[in-house]
Amino acid sequence: MIYKYLLEIKYRILFSLIAWSFIVINCYYYKEALLYVFIKLSLNPNYTNLLYFLTTDVTEVFIVYINLSYFIANQTIILFLGYQLFVFLSMGLYRFEYTYFKTILVVIALYWISFVFMLNILIFPASWFFFLEFQEFLSVQNLTFYFEAKLNEYVTFYKSVYYLCNTIFQITVVFFIFLDLFKANLLILNKFRKVFYFVFFCFATFITPPDVAYQLLTSICIIIIYEITTVYIVFKSELSKTK
Repeated sequence: MIYKYLLEIKYRILFSLIAWSFIVINCYYYKEALLYVFIKLSLNPNYTNLLYFLTTDVTEVFIVYINLSYFIANQTIILFLGYQLFVFLSMGLYRFEYTYFKTILVVIALYWISFVFMLNILIFPASWFFFLEFQEFLSVQNLTFYFEAKLNEYVTFYKSVYYLCNTIFQITVVFFIFLDLFKANLLILNKFRKVFYFVFFCFATFITPPDVAYQLLTSICIIIIYEITTVYIVFKSELSKTK
């Protein structure tokens, strides 16, 4: 019996490696289109027409394409591994456990997709625009810095912002799962709502650039997620009472 489980784990790991390899190959095949998305669609339109990148190494563009393919494949395969783990454990779960973990997996996938859209549409362009503002400020002070971006540094900056925001996303998801697991009392959530809001604003101030607009946007996004999760807990609580 144990041999069958070990054999299943072996095949699932093999399928995951094959899937990861296909993702890397496909990402490299469409490398120009992916790099276009990373550059053109993630930046302020006022800067994309004037933006160009320097390359100081003959292999730099190739290495950027490889790193970009690995980066996308590694982030995508995480959801695939989560699905494989869920399917492997599903046969030993009770019906309510199966439904609960399936809901968590779906919610995490939806949160992750929403996070990627938010990162490319709002967070990363705001971060890029914030740092470019220093060039204009120094020009007014008669001290000018001419910015020429390197391609590998741009991709490194994007990955750094992604990992930082993804860490925040994971902490948020774990927090809401913690609330649901311990059946958080809605009266407590309502009583300490102001405290939660204050903590969210402090957290946004700590992780965002020192700009009030970016801090407000980040805080509002976290608060919206908090309120949506609270509504979900209320709905689930009322649904369980009717059964």
